[in-house]
Amino acid sequence: MELPRIDNLWKFLGIKNNLKVNTFLENGIKYHFVEGSQELIHHFNPKFLQQSTLCIRERKFQNHLVSNNFTAQKQRFGVKKKHYSPATSVIFFPTALLPLQYSFDLKIEKDQMGHFQVLISPFNPKSVYDILNSVNLIHRTLWGKNFFAEGIRN
Repeated sequence: MELPRIDNLWKFLGIKNNLKVNTFLENGIKYHFVEGSQELIHHFNPKFLQQSTLCIRERKFQNHLVSNNFTAQKQRFGVKKKHYSPATSVIFFPTALLPLQYSFDLKIEKDQMGHFQVLISPFNPKSVYDILNSVNLIHRTLWGKNFFAEGIRN
């Protein structure tokens, strides 16, 4: 039941924003959007939706040149948070994204060239508004504009 709903949400956003939706079957299902120099990737396992991730990044981002990162885990009942030593990781964080750490596990990376990558998980959207609120907040904070048009809210 979840798979058709999620598929319809992404196709709806693709049509309304005039973006091509690429769908791949790689260890689950992957939806891929490209708008200018940014890309959005939603990867999930339809049998276990808690293993879903949403990645928003610049296309020129290089994983092997990460210089700054920030990781925050969503607080869960009965599960202790992993603590990261400040001596082993450089803490970098745009403070406007703080509200996301209460809903998702959050990972923000910046490479040496200044390109960003943001990963949130588990990302299981129930409506278009779940997608718009999280994706546009991230995109507006880091790149100064919305990824998806706000006009479809009406």
